[in-house]
Amino acid sequence: MVYDLNKLNINNPIQIDQDVDMSEYQNKEIIALKDLHLKGKIYYDDADDLIINLVLTGVMDLRDSVSLEVIHYPLNIKITEEDAFSSDFLEEYLKNTQNTLDIIPILWENIVLEVPMRLTKTKDTVLSGDGWSYGENKKTKDNIDPRLAKLNELLDD
Repeated sequence: MVYDLNKLNINNPIQIDQDVDMSEYQNKEIIALKDLHLKGKIYYDDADDLIINLVLTGVMDLRDSVSLEVIHYPLNIKITEEDAFSSDFLEEYLKNTQNTLDIIPILWENIVLEVPMRLTKTKDTVLSGDGWSYGENKKTKDNIDPRLAKLNELLDD
């Protein structure tokens, strides 16, 4: 999604209302990105600063932190770049040779920032197996590590 900034002026903003394909971008936490739709505009303000106002909606598939099931996480990202002609922005996103702007890297950066550190659907459930449990911390006399049994006898005295 490359836009020509030569065609852009104060009276003629670039209006964006389209679906986005981010299949070429990958991340170890994100399984898939679905139904991505981008809406917004790119324009110059009165001070000749480039302003980018976009809203990206869609669904991000992530793994549950506890059960590893797939969770459909809704996206609604508001992207606002003001003073987009700063030197950092120019170096990273603007292709100076053609005076064009590619917004896919901007979208990807904002998507990665939306990935939660921990996501789970399980609520107040106790997961357990043979000799282990998650979510419940019961200490009983039968549940003492044999290597520490002597220490436990000293603490009881």
